[in-house]
Amino acid sequence: MKKILKKIIFGILVIFLLFAGYLFIGKPPQAKEITWGVNFSQKHAQNLGLNWKETYSALLDDLKVKNIKLISHWDLIEPKEGDYNFEDLDWQIETADEKGVKILLVIGMKTGRWPECHIPDWARNLSKEEQQERISKLVEKTVLRYRDRNSIWAWQVENEPFFPFGECPWADINFLKKEIDLVKSLDSQSRTIVISDSGEGSFWINAAKLGDIVGTTLYKKVW
Repeated sequence: MKKILKKIIFGILVIFLLFAGYLFIGKPPQAKEITWGVNFSQKHAQNLGLNWKETYSALLDDLKVKNIKLISHWDLIEPKEGDYNFEDLDWQIETADEKGVKILLVIGMKTGRWPECHIPDWARNLSKEEQQERISKLVEKTVLRYRDRNSIWAWQVENEPFFPFGECPWADINFLKKEIDLVKSLDSQSRTIVISDSGEGSFWINAAKLGDIVGTTLYKKVW
């Protein structure tokens, strides 16, 4: 019995060492071409006390950004139930259009930046099913509004939907699939679907199954 146990432990150790060697020995080939871009969140800029329009314009004019990820926050777009205000997001997209900037647009409930899930006050006490119904309407209106914009090359449906981070009432992979199907059904240009996942807390399997591109994060320094 002891010999069998030793063999099992030895086998596990060998597998672990081989796996560690695969991860940490050697260097991957350097990327031949990297396309750099930036994220922009109107809400985050405001939370930092910045003039968000000036900040956005500086990114495009001073930094000459040509690839940008724009975030649609539910609570900014639908502050009152059924009362949609796309004015600020319209301005961001139109400004990018004028300057030849390519856009990745994040849509849904969990779209990034604290508190991650940007639920309007009026929707906080709704049931899960009721929230999902309202989110589907939001996604539909957003895609229909911007699907003819050639500057938008891809939709990112939710942000890290499999990672339990932020002030979010629920996570539901089946609803995520419905969101993706909805976007595909509405977008005649069949744009790329990006699904993002945590860089540290996931193997990215579900994201790879559902998205055309997997987006992930890399934090080299954390304060």
